[in-house]
Amino acid sequence: MTEQTPDLAELDPVLKQGANDRNVRAANKALARIHELGWEPMAPYPGSDTHWKVRCILGCGEGGTNWEGVMFYSHMRRARRHAGCLAKDVQAKAVEALAEARKGMSNPR
Repeated sequence: MTEQTPDLAELDPVLKQGANDRNVRAANKALARIHELGWEPMAPYPGSDTHWKVRCILGCGEGGTNWEGVMFYSHMRRARRHAGCLAKDVQAKAVEALAEARKGMSNPR
């Protein structure tokens, strides 16, 4: 595990009922990936083909706020963004800047 990835991911209650090591590894991988791409979870990891309540932390909402809504993890992991997000080239630069700002932080979440 990295310092950005918790030892035990927060899982949706439905997943917790039958959770195994594979579920926990998948959740940790998902959390690390969305974190890397400028997303913040607002609910436990629900699985890849289920809507996940998240926040885009690129400041692209109205008035520079952070957009909040639901996305599929399978879409987020491929770097898809929500409607109204920054232009694709600006998104890439914002994600790079976010990664750079997190370097050296003890807990970059």
